[in-house]
Amino acid sequence: MIQQSRISIQIATPSEIKSGGNGMEIRWGVAQSRFGKCFLAQTPRGISHLSFFDNDEIESLEVVNSDWPRSVLKRDDTLAASTSRHIFHEGNSASSPLHLHLKGTEFQLKVWKALLEIPDGELSTYGRLSKRIGMDGSARAVGNAVGKNRISYIIPCHRVIREDGTLGGYRWGTRRKQDMLAWEQAKHPIQP
Repeated sequence: MIQQSRISIQIATPSEIKSGGNGMEIRWGVAQSRFGKCFLAQTPRGISHLSFFDNDEIESLEVVNSDWPRSVLKRDDTLAASTSRHIFHEGNSASSPLHLHLKGTEFQLKVWKALLEIPDGELSTYGRLSKRIGMDGSARAVGNAVGKNRISYIIPCHRVIREDGTLGGYRWGTRRKQDMLAWEQAKHPIQP
């Protein structure tokens, strides 16, 4: 598991966003992870996308291309495999932090940073997240921002459950969410 102190966040600049990432090289690839096949994309500033898939990585590649339409995409499965090992197998024992390159609205960034504050082995709800960011009663908007998270697992959207205590959905499959939580529970008792 990855502690927040092992994560460095770089926010996309207004010029990067306005230009659609014009000329920015994004290296992407496919690797195995603890939770199945994953798609990783990285800019020179850090990981910009991490998702999971069962059959085809094309959807993830299309999302990256949509986020950064004027970037230069280069496939690099070796880099993806190395990054996957760093994330899923080395975790906190890794010698270097994970660098993230985030692109989002101010509200989304606030929600994603709040997700990073959920300790390993704990769960939260959309309502608790909305309170944590000082926007009590905005659980639906928080849920939408959680759903826009492009860096699965590292930004732990899997730790958010419904107010009634049920798991709810997960873009990469409820079974995968259950596996992630079970793995974390084996290391830390989860407190709902």
